[in-house]
Amino acid sequence: MNISTMFDQVEQPKPWLAHDIKQTSQWVRPLTYAEKTGLRQGLKAFVALNKPLEESSGEDFPFQGIKQLIQDINHQLYKGFGIIVLKEFPIEGLDEESIKKLYWGFTNHLGVLRPQGKNSALMNHVKNLGGVYRAVGGRGYNTNAELDFHVDFADFVGLLCIQDAKEGGVSKACSSRALFETLKQQSPHLAEALLTPLYYSRQDEHSPDELPYYQTPVVAFEQGWFSCRYTRNHIRYADRHEGAKAPTAVQNEAMDWIDQMALSDKFTFDMRLVPGDLQILNNHVVLHSRTAYEDYDEPERKRSLLRTWIATPNSQPLSLLMEQAFHDSRAGAVRGGIKGQEFDAIKQAYTHKAAAFHSMIGA
Repeated sequence: MNISTMFDQVEQPKPWLAHDIKQTSQWVRPLTYAEKTGLRQGLKAFVALNKPLEESSGEDFPFQGIKQLIQDINHQLYKGFGIIVLKEFPIEGLDEESIKKLYWGFTNHLGVLRPQGKNSALMNHVKNLGGVYRAVGGRGYNTNAELDFHVDFADFVGLLCIQDAKEGGVSKACSSRALFETLKQQSPHLAEALLTPLYYSRQDEHSPDELPYYQTPVVAFEQGWFSCRYTRNHIRYADRHEGAKAPTAVQNEAMDWIDQMALSDKFTFDMRLVPGDLQILNNHVVLHSRTAYEDYDEPERKRSLLRTWIATPNSQPLSLLMEQAFHDSRAGAVRGGIKGQEFDAIKQAYTHKAAAFHSMIGA
């Protein structure tokens, strides 16, 4: 099947089907010896500063020899498939705190980290802590449940695997552009329904100055750029908030189609992340999910990943219809994230410092 490219006024990630991505390894990027050495030396230099992590940005991590790596990441995420997996990120032999510092420093060279969750964490530990996913206020990162296909709240999401599961926990990805363009061909009225704003719950993680919900379409276009904002678990519970409404019947039908097609082998491919794999996705064009998993009994062997949400300096413009979700629609802006309830002075100062390092606007 040939996916149409109706909105290619700008160079951006193209829609793809599972067989397209399986036929190439261009989205897999092993780190070179020089890059790994530069990262470890930069970590050593940061440790010598004896500086708190949340007061640190890219300028505090003098990584040498990673310029081409950063360019390859941005090329693949903005002009390739919208996905890249870095292999052999140099965590072997490091304790957890050192891994956190190395990962923080590296992702700060990609952009500004955005807050996640009620505690406004700038880096989250994806680990089963006994949470419940399909519930009011439910989130997936602290459970071992199978997740709906969704996007995260930033331009990029990075997942660094420290320990994989005993069984399951397979990462799944598909092109939201391919889904939308196929739906537009098959059922134009359903595709049109995805362009109309609907309500999303903030899952009780909003800050005091925010409403507990926001409005945004699932799909929007701006200056030729495609963007998808889809997290059905948040849509599912939005109308419990006063002032928010449930999706219409046609919007639900369109989302049912997305959920069904995203599970098919035609659109989606699987990958198992192993320790040292760093997966980075462009949230505007790629949906992702994860299968349920079973942990090892030993605490130190439980599935463990670090997650960052990243606003990038070379990001695309977004439709004004997505402004409630991202707070800023301008290209290259510090945007996205869940402000939460603990976005304190330290995190605000970090944001300004990191934005200055990348010459970004909106901080």
